[in-house]
Amino acid sequence: MSRRGGKKRSVTPTTAAGLVTYFEEELGGLKIRPEVVIVLAVSLMIVVILAHISFPVPP
Repeated sequence: MSRRGGKKRSVTPTTAAGLVTYFEEELGGLKIRPEVVIVLAVSLMIVVILAHISFPVPP
């Protein structure tokens, strides 16, 4: 079942009676690969754990 006429219709969700529209195009900004975000998060966790071990909290 193919469409004829070559017209593409955008499908928008019916959230809030059609008042909210989601755009698929990106408007620039900072672009970071997901692998970099994961590496940074794991690095931060390691730094926090090492800081906690190195500087124990006195009772």
